[in-house]
Amino acid sequence: MSKLQQEVGILNQGDVLRAWIAESEKALVAIAPENVRALLTHVARAHRLLDELRASGADMRAEEARLQSVEERLIKQAKPIVAAAGGERAFVALRRAIAPDLQAPWWALEEVVAAHRRRRLKQFAAGLAIIAAIGVVGFLLRDVLFPPNPVGDALFAAQAALVEGDVARAFQAIERGLEAAPSNPTLLVWKGALLERQNDPANAAAFESARAILGERDFLIERAQVYLMLGEHDQVIADMTRLIAAEPDAAEAYLTRATAYETVNQLGRAMQDLEAAAEIAQRTGNDTLFATARVRLGVLMQSAGAIAPTATP
Repeated sequence: MSKLQQEVGILNQGDVLRAWIAESEKALVAIAPENVRALLTHVARAHRLLDELRASGADMRAEEARLQSVEERLIKQAKPIVAAAGGERAFVALRRAIAPDLQAPWWALEEVVAAHRRRRLKQFAAGLAIIAAIGVVGFLLRDVLFPPNPVGDALFAAQAALVEGDVARAFQAIERGLEAAPSNPTLLVWKGALLERQNDPANAAAFESARAILGERDFLIERAQVYLMLGEHDQVIADMTRLIAAEPDAAEAYLTRATAYETVNQLGRAMQDLEAAAEIAQRTGNDTLFATARVRLGVLMQSAGAIAPTATP
């Protein structure tokens, strides 16, 4: 059976490609920190899958044109995408984590941003009459041209330290970020999780500060994202199970718990959660989450060679 001819009810590779392209198009309409990782993941996967399908001889001209349009829009919106990722360094870390071997102008958006910045600087410098004026204006505008990003820098440094297994250095990076942004809930959650890893009871105070800012639902989802990065999959499952018990229609909780289940190779449970997330999202009109859940479910079904399970609460 070819990649584009599969059983009815199971997403074939062409369907998956089109779904990923559609998700990318939707994310580009309203770029935000919460969807930038999904945007980059969908585009990278679509690019790889398109190459595979073309190599197999499939006629993918329509999909290729759509994906090319997405890539052109990525370049045009490079600045807000990089900003949503937390700055240039954080963006580089994110894209390398998603697809380290991918080389394309639309993928290295930090270089596009840098090129735009250099172009602006050249145009700016050309309008100045004397070198002294250039120096004065450049000094006065340094914070505008190169705005600091303490939160993004702290998260990037913490994740880099954890890759090397240095929890203490990761904690120091988060503390430096909190000095500049003491009420940032993401940094507070990171602080609590790192203190918890060191069995420091002060973790409770950090978690409570974040909970007071975010509210219980958003706090648990935010903490689950940090736990996923730290490999604390049992904690993710426990937190999302508790949230689902309190809010049965929390589609994001099912989606997050599915990620933890998939990581520990409990594919049956992961598919059940994805099915539940898709059903809730469709019922509540969340088209983006519905499409995401269905695409992930289709990919898991293909990899597991299974039939889609019935959703369970």
